[in-house]
Amino acid sequence: MILWCVCSLLGAVAALPQPLPPVQWTRNSSTGNFVLGDAPKTIYIESSFADITDTEGLTLIPPSAAEFAETFREDISQLTRANWTLQQVESFPAGGIFLGQYRADASQLTYENGVSTEEGYELEIGDGTVFIGGTGARGMFWGTRTLLQELVIADGSPLQAGRTVDAPAYATRGYMLDAGRKWYTASFLKELCAYASFFKMSEFHYHSSDNYPLNRGHNETWNKVFSHFSLRPEAAELQGIIQRPNETLSRSDFEDFQNHCALRGVTVIPEIEAPGHCLSITKWKPELALAKKDLLNLSHPDAIPTVKAIWSEFLPWFQTKEVHIGADEYDPTLADDYISFVNEMSGFVNSTSGKRIRIWGTHEPSENLTVSRDIIIQHWQYGQSDPVQLQNDGYGLVNSEDWWAYMSLKNDHMPILPAPYPQFYNVTRTVNFANEPGWQWDPSLFNPVNTTEQLEPGASGNKGAILAAWSDSGPDATTQLEGYYAMRDGIPVVAARAWSGRRGVNISAEDLPTTLDALVPMAPGQNLERRLAAPSIGAQSTTPLLSWTRGSGYAANTSMGHGSYGPPYTLTLTATSPFTLIGPETTLSINTVPSNISANGTSTLVFTTADNFPYPLRSTSELDGHDPGHPGRIWTNASSSPHHPVPVTFPAKIRITTDVVNGSRVWVDDGYKGRFEVFVFGGRNTLFSWSQMALVAPLDKVKGGLESLVLEAGIDGKGVAGNGNGTQTGPVPPVGSGVERVSVSLLVVMGTLGIALAAMGL
Repeated sequence: MILWCVCSLLGAVAALPQPLPPVQWTRNSSTGNFVLGDAPKTIYIESSFADITDTEGLTLIPPSAAEFAETFREDISQLTRANWTLQQVESFPAGGIFLGQYRADASQLTYENGVSTEEGYELEIGDGTVFIGGTGARGMFWGTRTLLQELVIADGSPLQAGRTVDAPAYATRGYMLDAGRKWYTASFLKELCAYASFFKMSEFHYHSSDNYPLNRGHNETWNKVFSHFSLRPEAAELQGIIQRPNETLSRSDFEDFQNHCALRGVTVIPEIEAPGHCLSITKWKPELALAKKDLLNLSHPDAIPTVKAIWSEFLPWFQTKEVHIGADEYDPTLADDYISFVNEMSGFVNSTSGKRIRIWGTHEPSENLTVSRDIIIQHWQYGQSDPVQLQNDGYGLVNSEDWWAYMSLKNDHMPILPAPYPQFYNVTRTVNFANEPGWQWDPSLFNPVNTTEQLEPGASGNKGAILAAWSDSGPDATTQLEGYYAMRDGIPVVAARAWSGRRGVNISAEDLPTTLDALVPMAPGQNLERRLAAPSIGAQSTTPLLSWTRGSGYAANTSMGHGSYGPPYTLTLTATSPFTLIGPETTLSINTVPSNISANGTSTLVFTTADNFPYPLRSTSELDGHDPGHPGRIWTNASSSPHHPVPVTFPAKIRITTDVVNGSRVWVDDGYKGRFEVFVFGGRNTLFSWSQMALVAPLDKVKGGLESLVLEAGIDGKGVAGNGNGTQTGPVPPVGSGVERVSVSLLVVMGTLGIALAAMGL
């Protein structure tokens, strides 16, 4: 019930959106304002600046200022639903949007460590004009992100005259996605880049290979445990590493992905994991495995040559100055082998490609050897590495401390200690670091327990921070969009704090719900919310969003052409016989469930994802799945839910309500029947549970006996989980209200319910 108290509190707060990252304006009330509707639909860029490319970033394919300006032109065209043009000029006309070189001393714009940056910019709004000047091409581009956010917040109102000068505190402002235990398509990866770029993220850490943990699940036969290598080699002798060719990125796919991200200021940092987490290698070559079969036996004469052969294949693909070789959670009793391996790989990668490597911080105690200072350490947990010691020893490092940075998609790691990982990014731990209200995290802050053991702001070795979304529960436990939902709020919040650092403007925690609601859906170049139309300034939604009735002229197979729609939504269907609804990401049909799911041949509703995982409607108690500490999780030893497939007979009125936290739940003829869910192994194979699936509505094609369809935004039109009578059935408000995402941080800041919310683990 605590979360529902938030609604009335939010109504009492005068919430004002702010850009993320926030900026500090010097306002000028003596000049006129900028009115977007009055401006010429042309972006002007200085000819002398247009061909400038950056040299200091990590990408090897830096776009020119003109190429960044073209991305900006596409984005502002989308957001305003107008056809903007881009023009190079020697001098600017009287009015409009102007792009060019930073006009003051660029050396004064630095990272927090004092090093000058090409990512700084000035943004000046005048009477009918906007000027964005960058210390480099990226700086100019980041300035366009601030302008677009200000336009979104203004929503058609004039922009007040003023000036801001801004630069990031840290160069590494990143997010990691585990694509080794869950397949993500190239189109999704590109959309995620566009989304993150809107908030000035600079790195996409792409974790390309991994396996389901060997201490969880049905592991009687280790070579049948799920593992994946998501890059498809061209060399014939390496094809054994691939198990599902249709779930891999080719070289052209990967280069297109990198180019797309580079044009939005984001560098892809690829990771190929070894010598741990590498069942993809040991299934191919079992003789290379240790007794724990996902660890390479580095003393085997073919082990390191095999890893080098893989890297030799892929290094030419990687358009970045730094790559990640994993090196996570090996056997500490083999420390010398481990250290020799990472040092040898560092030398190999550098001599072969000129690149530097990163590794995860891993405790490998040796009296004889030391990890090379040329290697960057990505700290993720105390006991594995110590950031202060790394700094003192002269290492470069990245802050991915699991207490604030980690998510485990769909389920936490209970009962694994020291701490479970939330299934959604924990905003509270960022705006209230170490559970101290108002102490906002930044990349210099690592230790939430001994709060005096931190790095100094701008410490010489600290490159910045990366949040991490792990697919530990396996490939069927989430959809790719659920990966986005997990990071959705974390990306803008972490980007803001890594940009601002200790010296910049803090996030307004009180206004954060309103800020996220205003900005998140409007990031241009993507439609991860899966709305029927691309986001635009001033767009109005209609109710219902979509209404379709089969007329006498409709064939049995009909094209609707609306793609998909994402949560929160209510989908009401009437059917007289079996039917199929088809979309690009899901299919909803009446099917006899497969024999591996049900032995009794039950005919029921089945959601099937594009990667062919079926989720039949299963019977659950309407009251189950509302554990506030473990959203959506139904423990198998504490549940009244049978989880059997639910028979569906015709004619039937079917209503599906979907929100991110509760998933997709179903009423048939106004009676609650259950939900679409997945079985998940928990902890160290000791706790088992069912978890919700939040599935998008398929709206592209109709086959069979569907007679009508109505799609509405929200849950039952009331913004609550419905029971058929328009009343609340669960304690979690819908995604999109801004409540369940950041209400926790709001209450902590207000100081009234902070202790209770922290106890909920949100």
